[in-house]
Amino acid sequence: MKHLVLLLAFSAAFAGCMPTVQVVTLRGTNVRPVQDGLLLDNDTLTLQYSFASERGEMQVSVVNKLNQPLYIDWKQSSFIIGHKKLDYWYDVANVNLLTSGSAYRYGRSNFYSTRSSTSGTILKENPISFIPPHTRLTKRQFIVWPNGTIPTSGTPVVSQEQARWAANSRKTVTVRTYTYLAEQSPLRFRNYLTLSTDRNFKTEFYIDTQFWASDVRLEPEAQVIDVLKKQSDGSYVNTKSFLQNDGFFVILPSKQ
Repeated sequence: MKHLVLLLAFSAAFAGCMPTVQVVTLRGTNVRPVQDGLLLDNDTLTLQYSFASERGEMQVSVVNKLNQPLYIDWKQSSFIIGHKKLDYWYDVANVNLLTSGSAYRYGRSNFYSTRSSTSGTILKENPISFIPPHTRLTKRQFIVWPNGTIPTSGTPVVSQEQARWAANSRKTVTVRTYTYLAEQSPLRFRNYLTLSTDRNFKTEFYIDTQFWASDVRLEPEAQVIDVLKKQSDGSYVNTKSFLQNDGFFVILPSKQ
């Protein structure tokens, strides 16, 4: 009994000092939630979005379901947050240079002779992606919420949930959930893709997905990304996986 009381006291103290996170759930106009994220599926392609990471690194996955190639024009595709447009492709090249050299001193004099050489590679992304029939293309490029915390407004729903990190199953934590409709959401963004079934884009079509934060949950950090799971032998294994593919998390700054 004494050990149980000490464990409960430690768990309470741990919960009181651990950081708080915002867990953001996303929804979209033409996608539906599935286990692997947010999905658009038709006769031509399967388009899937996953955000499961800190601050929401957006992963875009396109599966070509046709018996012919599919093309994506990144020059005419954009990630749009608020009124700011961020392009997928820019007409610039990345140059990686490597310089090597040597120096020689002659006798006791201060005369030096140096030789150096420079080599490198110039990398430039292709503005158009070619997707063969029945294959998948995946791209990661943008962070949904790169800085700060997401502002919340309104009255949250307060609930008690079982602590996932505590060995004692009776331990609970407080979770506050703010829920939003699309037009009220503190976070709204779009992803705009231009595609075609021919390389000259005579058959181009567009997919414009508008996303919003449908709810923002405030809960202890360990409840989300540092979970103790009990094994069959009675031991506990620590895992740091964030598994909500239709959302992401933001760690709130510690209170001073």
